[in-house]
Amino acid sequence: MEYADLVENSNDLIQVVGFDGQLLYVNQMWVDTLGYPRDEACRMNFFNILHPDCHCRCGERVERLRTGESVPRFEVEFITRTGQKIVAEGSISLYREQGEARGIQGFFRDITLRKKTENALREREEQLRTIFESSVAGIAMLAPDGRFLQANPAFCNFLGYSENELKQMKITDVTHPDDIEDTLRRRQIARANRSQSIVCEKRYLRKDGSVFWAQLSSTWFFDPQGQPLYTVPVIQDITARKLAEERIRELAYYDGLTRLPNRQLLHDRLELALAQARRHDRQMALLFLDLDRFKGVNDTLGHAIGDRLLQIAAERLTACLRDNDTVARLGGDEFVILLADFKSSDNLPHVAGKILKALAQPFDLGVREVYISTSIGIALYPDDAEDAGELLRHADMAMYAAKEEGGNGFRFYSSEMNARAVARMDLESNLRRALDEKEFFIEYQPQIDLVSNRMAGLEALVRWRHPQLGVIPPAQFIPLAEETNLILPLGEWVMEQVFLQCCRWHANGLANRQVRVAINVSGRQFDQADFVEMVKRLLQQTGAKAHWFEFEITENVLMKDVQRTIATLRQIRELGIHVAIDDFGTGYSSLSCLKHLPLNRLKIDKSFIADIQTNADDRAIVSATIAMAKRLDLEVTAEGVETEGQYGFVYQRDCDEVQGFYFCRPLPADKVLDACRKHLDES
Repeated sequence: MEYADLVENSNDLIQVVGFDGQLLYVNQMWVDTLGYPRDEACRMNFFNILHPDCHCRCGERVERLRTGESVPRFEVEFITRTGQKIVAEGSISLYREQGEARGIQGFFRDITLRKKTENALREREEQLRTIFESSVAGIAMLAPDGRFLQANPAFCNFLGYSENELKQMKITDVTHPDDIEDTLRRRQIARANRSQSIVCEKRYLRKDGSVFWAQLSSTWFFDPQGQPLYTVPVIQDITARKLAEERIRELAYYDGLTRLPNRQLLHDRLELALAQARRHDRQMALLFLDLDRFKGVNDTLGHAIGDRLLQIAAERLTACLRDNDTVARLGGDEFVILLADFKSSDNLPHVAGKILKALAQPFDLGVREVYISTSIGIALYPDDAEDAGELLRHADMAMYAAKEEGGNGFRFYSSEMNARAVARMDLESNLRRALDEKEFFIEYQPQIDLVSNRMAGLEALVRWRHPQLGVIPPAQFIPLAEETNLILPLGEWVMEQVFLQCCRWHANGLANRQVRVAINVSGRQFDQADFVEMVKRLLQQTGAKAHWFEFEITENVLMKDVQRTIATLRQIRELGIHVAIDDFGTGYSSLSCLKHLPLNRLKIDKSFIADIQTNADDRAIVSATIAMAKRLDLEVTAEGVETEGQYGFVYQRDCDEVQGFYFCRPLPADKVLDACRKHLDES
C-alpha cells in the first residue's frame, strides 16, 4: 500500500473493505475512534460495525463505482466496541491492486460532535419557531428602516393585519400619530449608540382605526462593523391597565360629577403656578366662588337636579376662561379659578363680571328653569399671600365678604377680612367652651292672645353670657353653632332646660293658666334620625307633659324632604306637641305642600311687620298670610310687634296672637309667673 505512513497517521478514518464486506485494512485513527483492535477488526465484516439506525445504501454505491460513476460524499453511522454511535462523513472509491478492483476504500471524518451541535441548533430553532408562533406576546422583525420582515400571529392579531399586509408597511404606519416622533427618536438613538434594547410604552393603531397601548421591548442586532441588521420588537397589550391607571388618575385628580380638577390637582397646579410666578416675578390671582341659594335648589328640587345645575355651572365657568386657566371644584357648590398669567389686576373685575353674567343666566334643568347667582372672592399673589394655603384662605374670606353683602358680586381680599376671620375662630372656640362652662341661659318672650289679651304662650330664647364680652346676641352665635354642628348638643340642652323649667312652673301654679311654651328646633336637629326618640327621652326624664309645648320650625327645613317631614311631624303631633312654621314668608314653601303638613300655627316673620305701616307690599303679604291661615284652619302669630300701629293692623285682620316689645320684652324664668298673673288680672 503506497504512502503507508501518510495513510496510517491520517486524521481520517480509513478502511478497505472487500466486495464481500470483509474489512481488509483499518488505520490507527479508525482503531482509536471505534475502539476495535486491528487484528479483531480485520476479522470483522463491515456491515457488523454499522449502527442499527444507519440505513446504508452500500450495494447501490458499489455498483455505481463499478460502472465507473463517482459517488458523492455521504454520512454513515458506526457502532463502537462500547456500543456508542459515531457519525462519520466521507467518500468511497474502488480499491485496486495491480490494476484490478479488489474492494472499496473509504475515507471518513468523525462528525459526531458537529452533528450533535447541528441537531441542537435545529431543535433550538424549532423551539424558537414554536415560541414565535405561539407566543401571546406580539413579536416581529424589522429592517433598519422600519419595514416589517416578519410578524407572529399575536402581533398580527393585535394590529388586525395579516403578516403579508404588514410586510408591505413600516412601523410608523401602525404607530399612533402622537407617538411617531418619539418612536423615530428612540430608533435613531438606538442606532447611534448601538443600544441593544429599548423598553417603553407606546400606542399603536389597529387596522380598524382603534388605539391600543402596548408595553414595547425592542432588541437591536448589529454586524461586526456596527451596522444595524434588524430589530425585534416584542409587544404586550396593556390597554386595560392604562385605562385603569387613567381611571385611578381621574378619581385622584378630577371631580367625579363635573370632570373638573379637584382639590388635589388644584393644589398641584397652584404650587406650580406660584413657582413660575416667583421665578418670573409675575402676579397671579385666585378666585373663590360659591353659588348663592344653591342649598335651596337642593332642598326643594332634590340632589339630582342640584347635581345637574353644578355640571352646567362648570361648563359655563370653563367657557369663560382661557385654555391656560384652571377651574376646579372643591366640593359642594364651591369652585376655584386659577389665573396664572394676566397683564394687570385691573382686568380682574372684567373677568369676575363675565363669570357673574354667565351664572346669572337661567339654568334649564328639565323640570323647570332656575335662576341663581354667585359670590366671588379674589386674592392676589404676591400682594395678599405668598403661599398656596394662605392664598386660598384669603380668597375664601373675600368670597364670604361678597356673600355677606348680599351675593351676586365679587370682593377683593383685604387685611380687615382676616381680622374678622380670627374673631370668628375665637368665637367658635368660646362657643365650644361655653357649653361646658354653662354660660348659656334662657329667656322667655310672652305671646299675647289678641281676643282675651291674656298670655297664651311663651317662646324660649337661648342667650349666651360671655365672661368677658357680656351677653352675645343669638344672631351672632346661632349660625355659627349651625355650621359647626354645636347646635345639636346646644339644642338638646335648651330642650331639657325648658322641659325642667315648665315642670317647676306647673308645680307653682302655671298649670291652671294653659300657657304653652314654644321651642325653636334647628334644621340639623330636625334632620336627626333619632330626633323624635330624643324628645320622648327628655319628656320621660324630666316628667314634662308633651301638650305644654310647641315646636317652631322654619319653612326651609320643612320643605327639604316633604314626605319625610310629614312623617316626622305626625310623630311629634302624636306625642301631643304642637307645631308652628317659624319666620313664615322668608322661605320656599308652596301652598300645595303646606296644606298637607300637620301644623297648628304660622308665625309671620318680623321683617314683614317692621314696615307694615309704610310698605304696601308688606301690608298685602301680612293680610294674605292671615287670610290663608284661617282658610287652612291654622292659628297665626305676628312676630316683632313693637308699635301701636303694628298691633292695630294685625288686630283688625283677626290675627290670633302677637309677640314683641310692644307688650313685653323677653323675661328671665323667675319673672314669668308674675307676668302671667299680671296679664290674667288685666284681662
